[in-house]
Amino acid sequence: MTRLSNMVAVVTGGGRGIGREIALQQAREGAKVAVLGRTMTEIEETVSLIEGGGGKAIAVSTDLIDLAAG
Repeated sequence: MTRLSNMVAVVTGGGRGIGREIALQQAREGAKVAVLGRTMTEIEETVSLIEGGGGKAIAVSTDLIDLAAG
């Protein structure tokens, strides 16, 4: 059993940079990951990387700056 098994991580800004690396690390440690970001293609790429490594993830397109957006 890994450290974050049976947990869900919600990672904002998960489409690139530090957010992507955090999402990938959480998945490596066993968490299911909800990857949030503004650009669907970027967050879908992160989800693909997670799933390619055997993890579980979902992409959620949202803009946390503009609360009316999503």
